[in-house]
Amino acid sequence: MLARNEKTMSSCNCSDFVLSSGSHKVAVYTEERLESLDHVVRCIRAGELGCASHIRVHRARALHVLWWTFDYSYDHHFLVTEATEEGLVIIHYAPKTITGMVLLRGVAEIIQESLDFATDREILDFESGVFLMDAEVYPKTPKEKSECVKRARRRLGERQYSVFHNNCDCLVSWTLCGCSYSRQAMNAKGLLLWIGICARYCIKTYRAIEYMKNFFVKLYYVIGK
Repeated sequence: MLARNEKTMSSCNCSDFVLSSGSHKVAVYTEERLESLDHVVRCIRAGELGCASHIRVHRARALHVLWWTFDYSYDHHFLVTEATEEGLVIIHYAPKTITGMVLLRGVAEIIQESLDFATDREILDFESGVFLMDAEVYPKTPKEKSECVKRARRRLGERQYSVFHNNCDCLVSWTLCGCSYSRQAMNAKGLLLWIGICARYCIKTYRAIEYMKNFFVKLYYVIGK
C-alpha cells in the first residue's frame, strides 16, 4: 500500500442531528491515494475500504482565456455504504439532470447509487485523483459505522443543496462527525470562489421560482376543489 499523508482538517463537536457549522476544533486525518481499480479492490480485501468509508475524488477543471489559465478544480465527496470486489454502493449529493432542473425538481439531490467497476469509470477518476480519507473522529466500530450509514440514508431525497453550507463535503462530514462542514468551501479562492458565489445566488433565485410554482399548484388545487 502507498504511504498515507497526514494533514489537518476541521471537524467539530456539533450535535449528531443538527446541521450546523458548530464549534470547530482541529483534528488529524489521513488520506491515501487510490491509484487504480486494483488498488481499490486490495483496500476492500484488507478491510480498509468498506461501510462508512469516505472517498474524495478530485475534479481537475481549468478555463483558458488567451494566455491566461484560471483553475477552478474542486473535490467531490461521497460515503461508501457497501463495498465488494465488483463495485461500491455510495451516498452523495448528485447534480440533477438539465431536464430535472428545468422542471424545477432541484439542482442536486442526495441519492444512493451503485458503481459497477466493470462499467462505471466516470465517478472514480484515477487520473485526476481518488483518495481514501480517514480521521481520528471517524467511526471505528461496526456498530458506529452502521449508525452513520443509517443517518445518511435518512437524508436520501433531500434537495437542500447549498454551495457553501450544505454540499457533498458537508454531507459526509455530518454523517461521520456529526457536523455539517466543508473545508473545501471555507478555503475556496480565485475563480472557484466566484463560481461558488454566483452559483449560490442562482440557486436562491431558482428556489424562489420553485416556491412560486408550488404555491400556484396548491392554489390551483384548492380552487379546483
